[in-house]
Amino acid sequence: MTYLYSVLANVGDKKAFAEADITGNLEKLGVKSYTATEIVMGGEMAGMVVIGFEYDSVDAAMAGQAGFYHDDQLVGMMQDTQVQINRRILFRVQSERGERRGQYGTILYMAGRPLDDATMESNMDHNWSHMQDGANGLTWLTSIAAGPAPFNGTAVTWTDSLDDLLAASNKMFADPKTMQIMTDSGAQVLGRVIGRNML
Repeated sequence: MTYLYSVLANVGDKKAFAEADITGNLEKLGVKSYTATEIVMGGEMAGMVVIGFEYDSVDAAMAGQAGFYHDDQLVGMMQDTQVQINRRILFRVQSERGERRGQYGTILYMAGRPLDDATMESNMDHNWSHMQDGANGLTWLTSIAAGPAPFNGTAVTWTDSLDDLLAASNKMFADPKTMQIMTDSGAQVLGRVIGRNML
């Protein structure tokens, strides 16, 4: 089990941000993985960047977040690329299939009753049976601390073809078993954003 703290930010110089060599700095802060996706299609979120930092525990995520601002190189990079943070959320990586790789990414914002890990794993087996036809990877993130947000989870995908991804997604949602799973958990799709992975 890992935790991911996600930042929604405006980034003035996206090219310099994507090219910044900060992997070593982040690893010293306990970061296990680091992702950044520019939202291209997403209503008022278009143009913003979703940045994810993955840690082994909540304590590690909190320590890493504090340590970030004590690293002069990281702070300088934020200043040089005009990063302005709009939102910070802590998630638990509850279930995952495939790999986090691909030119594009999507995020589905979901609401519903929390599910135990065994039920989530079973549901993900079903979802992945469809989504693997269009996605390289699928991750379910359960909100731990998101403020008064209407969603309590997100489904994140990675792909090299959005057409293939959306075809697989439409097929999954049309499956009667998917409809039953969503009814049983009170799940609702609140919205989707589509982005271009920067790293």
